[in-house]
Amino acid sequence: MVSTRSQKGQSTSNATSRKVSSPATKKNKKDKEPSRKRVRLASPETKAAEQTPVGDGPAKPGLRELLLGLPIELFGEICSFLDAIELRRLSLTDRTFWSVLVSAKSNGIWRQAFKRVAPPMPECPETMSGPDYAQFMLLDACTICKAYLWQHSIDYFHRVRYCDACRQRNILSKKLVLNSYPDFPLDFLKYLSSEAVSSDGSSLTGSQGSKRLYHKVTIAEVYNLWKSLSEKADTHEAANARLIERLEKYADNRIKSGLKMKDWHKDVRDQKFAQSTKLRNDRNDAIIAKLVELGHEPRDVPLYHFILNDLVELTDQEWERIGLTLIRATESNKANRLYGQSMRRRNERTRALQSLWNGIVATASGTRAVYIPERNACPYFNQFWHLPPVAALLSADTDGIPPEQLNAVRPEGLQFAIQGRRSYLVRFHNIHKGLPVDQINEEEWSSLSNEETIAKLDVIAAELAQAVNGFWDSTRKVVDWYPSLSLGAVDSGVLSSAEGLAPGLIARMLESLGRDHTTEAGVVTSGSWSRKTILYRCTRCDERLAPYLTFPEMITHFLEKKAWFDKASAAREKAFIEPSGSKDPPSHSTFVNDHDWNTEGDVIASDNPHEKGRITKAQNQLEAAYGNDPEDYDGEYFTNRSRRSANQAPRRRTRRICRLCPEGFSPKPMYFATLKIHIEHIHCKQANVEEDTAAFDRSRHIVPANPWIFDVPFVPL
Repeated sequence: MVSTRSQKGQSTSNATSRKVSSPATKKNKKDKEPSRKRVRLASPETKAAEQTPVGDGPAKPGLRELLLGLPIELFGEICSFLDAIELRRLSLTDRTFWSVLVSAKSNGIWRQAFKRVAPPMPECPETMSGPDYAQFMLLDACTICKAYLWQHSIDYFHRVRYCDACRQRNILSKKLVLNSYPDFPLDFLKYLSSEAVSSDGSSLTGSQGSKRLYHKVTIAEVYNLWKSLSEKADTHEAANARLIERLEKYADNRIKSGLKMKDWHKDVRDQKFAQSTKLRNDRNDAIIAKLVELGHEPRDVPLYHFILNDLVELTDQEWERIGLTLIRATESNKANRLYGQSMRRRNERTRALQSLWNGIVATASGTRAVYIPERNACPYFNQFWHLPPVAALLSADTDGIPPEQLNAVRPEGLQFAIQGRRSYLVRFHNIHKGLPVDQINEEEWSSLSNEETIAKLDVIAAELAQAVNGFWDSTRKVVDWYPSLSLGAVDSGVLSSAEGLAPGLIARMLESLGRDHTTEAGVVTSGSWSRKTILYRCTRCDERLAPYLTFPEMITHFLEKKAWFDKASAAREKAFIEPSGSKDPPSHSTFVNDHDWNTEGDVIASDNPHEKGRITKAQNQLEAAYGNDPEDYDGEYFTNRSRRSANQAPRRRTRRICRLCPEGFSPKPMYFATLKIHIEHIHCKQANVEEDTAAFDRSRHIVPANPWIFDVPFVPL
C-alpha cells in the first residue's frame, strides 16, 4: 500500500486513531513490539477546521471529509478500483488527494489504474511517474503550458506533447544543436532523434510531426553526461564508447515503448470512433422511428441536419428539445421532394412537346428544312406551348404524354407553324417587291392545303435567299440576305431592297464571279450559315490599294465610290457656276468614274492565293515608296521593314492633298506615292507634284470629310 509523509500533529492523534492489528503484529506478540499506528489523510485540526458547524446544528461530514478521515491504506485500497482517468480526476479535486497521488509511493496505484483502462494502457515507463504518464497518454494538452489544443504535436520518442510555441522552443534541428554545442559528438545524434532506429529495425519516424528532431533537455543532459565521463575517462574514445552503449539501450527502450503508446492511441481512437458511430446510428434510428410514428416517410428525414450528429442518446427530454425542429425540416424536405418530382414530370412533358415541335417545324419548313437558320421563320417553341391544347398537356401533372395525345395536337401545331412561317416570309417578300409590309391575300392562301402552302413558301424562301435579292439595312449600313435578317428590322422599317440603291450591281458582281442570278447568297457570302469566310478584291481599284473584302463589304465599297463620285461631280459643276473662292479650281482636269459597274469588264475577283501573293508584294512595295516625295524626302534609305520600325523610319513633316478634286472631296492627306494613283485613276492624267498636289495645311484647307481613301459617309443615299 501507499504511505505518505507524517502529517503535523500525528503524535496528538494516536489516542483517537483506529488500531488495526496486522498479521505480523499478531505473530510477534511475544516480542512486545509497540503496535504501528496507521496514518490518516488529514490531521484532527484540519478535519475540525473543515467541519466547523454552521448555525446551531452540528455539521454533517461530506464525502470529501469522510475520505480525508480514512487511513492511507484504506484510501489506497479504494483507489485501486479506479481506472487512470478516474484516478486523475480524483487527484485534481483536493490538494490532499493530489499530494498523496503524486508521491513516489503511489506508483502501485497508478499501475493498477492503467490496467483498468479499456483497452489496457501500456506499462508505465520506469522513467515516468504515474501522473506524468497519465497526463501524456490521456490529456490532450501541452506538456509545458498545459494549453488544451485541437491539434498538437505528440512525440512518442521524447514522450512529450507540445503546442506550436513550445515545440519551437524545445524541439531542435541538427543545425541548432551544433550551434549550441559545437563540440557535440555527431555519433550521439542518431540515438537522440525522433527518427532513431532500434536494434530490430523499428522506428517512430513521422510521429513527431515536425522537422525539428531533437529534444532540448535531452541534448543538454547527454552533453553534460558526456563531459563528465570525458573528465573521468582516459580518452574521449573510451567515454564515447561507454556512452554510446547506454544511448543504444536508451533509444531501444524509447522506440519499443513509443510504438506501444502509439498503437494504444490508435486503438483508443478506433474504439471511440466505433462507439460514436454506434451511438449516432442508434440515435438516428430512434429519430427516424419517432418521425415514422408521426406519419412521415423515412426518405424525408433530414439526414444532413446537424442535430443528427449530436452524440447524445435520444431520451424523452432530448426529443422534446429537438423534435419540433426535425419535424419542420422533414416537412420541408417532403415539400421539396414533391416539387422536384413535379418538375421532373414537367420536364418530361416539355421534352415530349419539344420533340413534337421540332418535327412540326421540319415539316412546315418543307425543302428548306436543311438550312438551320431558316427554321427561325417558324414561331418559337415558347409561342407554341401557349396554344390551349398544348398548355393543357404541359400543365397536366402526369408522367410524360401518351402518343395519342401528342398526335391530337399535331394538326393544330402544324397549322400554327405554317401561319407563322407565312407571315415571316411574306413580309420580306413584300419589302423586296416594294409592297406594303403587312399586305397578305388571305383568300388566295386560305384556298391552299397545308402541302400546297408549304410548297409555295419554299418558292418564296428560295427566291429571298438568292444573292441578287439583298436587303439594305439602313441602321447597320450593310447589305444582308434572308434568313440571317431579323424580323425586328422589318417591324422597325429599316429594311429596303438593295436593288433600289444600286440597280444591277449585285447581278454584275455575280457575273464577274461566273454565277447566275439564281445563286444563293450563302454560296458567295460569309453569312452566318456559311462555314468559310470568302474574300474578294475590287478589280476597278488599283491593285496596289485594293483591299480584300467580303461580298457584302464589296457592295458597300462600290456604293461608297458611287456616292463620292456623284457628290464630287455635283460640287465640281457648282464650281463652274458659282466660284467657291478656292485657290485651285478643278476646271483644267478630267473627272472619271472608273467604279461604274455598268461598264465592260469584271467588277470583282475571287481570292486567289497566287494572285494575292503578287498583289500583297506590290502593296508592300508601295508602302516602301512612301516618303519619296521630292519636297519631303531627304535621301534616307526607306524600306517596308524600316517603315514599321519607329526607330528606323524617317520622320515625315507633311502629307499632301489633291488640288484637282473639289474642295473638301480630296482623299485624306497622304504621301505622294498614293496620291499619284488617285490622280491617274480619277483625273486620268500624269500626276505633277507641283501642279496637282499641295502640302496639307489645316489653317488653309478644308479637312476632307472622308475618313478613308475615296470614302465619304454613306448616309444620304
